[in-house]
Amino acid sequence: MILSVRKMILFCVIVAFSLLGTKPISTYAAISNAVPIEVNKAYSGALHEGKNEEDFYKFSLPSDGNVTLSMKQKAGVTWNVTILNNKGEVFESLQTDDSELIEGNAAVQVGLPKGTYFIQISPYSSDSYNQRYEFKVGFAVSNNYEKEFNNSLATANAMNVNQSYKGTLSDGNDQDIYKVTVPNDGNVTLSMKQKTGIRWYASIQTSSGKVMEELTTDDSELIDGYASKEVGLPKGTYYVQISDDSYSENEPYEVKVGFVKSDNYEKESNNSLTAANKMNLNQSYKGSINSSNDKDVYKVDLPSDGNLTLSMKQRAGVRWSVSILNPKSQNFDSFITDDSELIDGYETMQVGLPKGSYYIAVEPDSYSEDEPYEIKTAFAATNTYEKEFNNTLTTANSINLNQVYKGTINNSNDKDIYKIVVPNDGNVALSMKQKAGAEWHAQLQNSSGYVYKDFITNGDELVSGNASVQTWLKKGTYFAVIENDSYTEDIPYEFITSMKSPALKASQIKVTNNKGKDDVIAVSGIAKGDIVKVYNTSSKGTLLASKTSTGPSATLTTKQVGEKAGKVYVTVSRSGMSESDRVAVGFSGEQSNALSSQVKITNNKGKDDVIAVSGIAKGDIVKVYNANSKGTVLASKTSTGSSAILTTKQVGQKAGKVYVTVARSGMTESVRTAISFAGEQSNALQSSQVKVVNNKGKVDSVTVSKISKGDVVKVYNASSKGTLLASKESGGISTTLSIKQLGQKAGKVYVTTTNPGMTESTRTAVNYSAER
Repeated sequence: MILSVRKMILFCVIVAFSLLGTKPISTYAAISNAVPIEVNKAYSGALHEGKNEEDFYKFSLPSDGNVTLSMKQKAGVTWNVTILNNKGEVFESLQTDDSELIEGNAAVQVGLPKGTYFIQISPYSSDSYNQRYEFKVGFAVSNNYEKEFNNSLATANAMNVNQSYKGTLSDGNDQDIYKVTVPNDGNVTLSMKQKTGIRWYASIQTSSGKVMEELTTDDSELIDGYASKEVGLPKGTYYVQISDDSYSENEPYEVKVGFVKSDNYEKESNNSLTAANKMNLNQSYKGSINSSNDKDVYKVDLPSDGNLTLSMKQRAGVRWSVSILNPKSQNFDSFITDDSELIDGYETMQVGLPKGSYYIAVEPDSYSEDEPYEIKTAFAATNTYEKEFNNTLTTANSINLNQVYKGTINNSNDKDIYKIVVPNDGNVALSMKQKAGAEWHAQLQNSSGYVYKDFITNGDELVSGNASVQTWLKKGTYFAVIENDSYTEDIPYEFITSMKSPALKASQIKVTNNKGKDDVIAVSGIAKGDIVKVYNTSSKGTLLASKTSTGPSATLTTKQVGEKAGKVYVTVSRSGMSESDRVAVGFSGEQSNALSSQVKITNNKGKDDVIAVSGIAKGDIVKVYNANSKGTVLASKTSTGSSAILTTKQVGQKAGKVYVTVARSGMTESVRTAISFAGEQSNALQSSQVKVVNNKGKVDSVTVSKISKGDVVKVYNASSKGTLLASKESGGISTTLSIKQLGQKAGKVYVTTTNPGMTESTRTAVNYSAER
């Protein structure tokens, strides 16, 4: 079969475009006759004047996603290409460039929901006819692209937090709207990618159109990154609106709503006491001031009386004004942050407040619009801080004597008044810590305004210590008044009103320094409720014991006041008064340890006896007694080293005991240690008192006369050492000792006597004759 010329031409065109990778399609100039095409494939065609002056194509999206319509550009030819729905509503359109050196594709993007759509290709001028065009409908499945039409709240695209979304604005009047659900209270960050030469406007708003935060991107030549704004929002549904600010038509944008769950971000709108955000104590909060007329208000509940510290992070070039208010909007205190170039850290103020609800207001002062701020509170439950308002006698803070109180003067006209009850007649002191650059005026007065004493603190650069006054006051009610004198506004001050207890007398205190058990401090002449304290030094030092008296006396115990003699220092604190001065009370040292085998006694005959003591220390006092109690001191000496030698005329002729003590330096005398000693040496016998008989054939005998009963007589064969030949205790004034054999020949024996309680005498040589 022979093909017609027309079919041959069409066939050649199809083959030619097949080789080029595009698919030619016959089209019709009506949307109802649109030719089906597939996404992500290239197609081609041509417009003919008077025939198919417009071409329509139909494509289907299997799911939500992003459509990219691209058309190959050609020099001298311009096509108009549009994406439509079946109602003829335009989603997006493009016009190709016909410049002489043009190349590549013209393209537009649009997010579209699942469904069927149409492409319309039409001529820009007669030059567009009979020119082959090539186009492609690209598609990527995604929920993160804008889906037209979304230019109203009712047609807003759903947007998830913490995900980026892309889209384009079709023209200067187009706007894209997204619906975002904030799942919890927290901080929302609206971010939009910036691009040179293009500006988008973006805002996050409520369903009623109230703008919570907004931004405009920067179109500077070298711009990079994202424009971002933060805003704290409560849980709920919000809308993000994107619109043109400058040259943003058909330019792809990227937007994101970041979210961090937190109760520590400002939640708009909170610009009044009734709409105030709840703020927890001792936590940091973040927020931003949206405009010069905006203010952020926080509500803080104080569970008890105490001191509230409010701090705000400072930033160069930005100033915020911060105030603390009561429910009547009365201002307790305020500050303005520092915007100096090198500023760092926090601006802080403190105010004492009674239990209740209060409000913190943050307002712009200079260049603080849309600048993130950070504010934090710290709270200390205490009754030792000034509690505003206390600037009259009727609103005066009640304070206790002998406690440090803190406060601040809010302005030059402010004054802080404190009420004091003096429990007894006596001297009352008012003291205030001095600080460089600040001068406070403080005074003690009565309810009639009579000033007893006053002072102005020293504000010199190197000042230290306290300014003080003291005055005698009768029992009753008085007032301490603190005012500004120079530069004291918002500078924390410290002061104390005190009344000292009268000191004890040493005669009221008795200290018993025990050995091996707790030491005892007995105090008399005091009152029930008095607090007695015992220290080891006259100032500072260690507290050894403390006790609250239950009557007119108190007994305190401590493990050790000291082994050696010394002093303790005792105070008393009466009810409503401060601790008295310390009174020194002496005590004796513990008893020294007794001596043991450290003592040796030499009982000399005819000269002083000697007591030698070793193992002692320099300064020890050694004493020797003749009895285990009372008696006579035989000798006493202070050691000059580790031993001591004492002498006495006579410890006793016969063996016996002496009793020795030692008193260590700073300690009392030890118990007496009994030390035995030998008796003196017995007097030697006279040779005339001894008669020796050397018998032949029978025992020999040695007879000693003029001795005493109990004397022990001994006979030796040598003047030293040798052999003991006989020994006998006398039963009377003489005694005879028998010896088997002295020797046949004449010789000598050596005889001693030992008197009772004494040592053996020297040996007396006695001659004897030979046997006969």
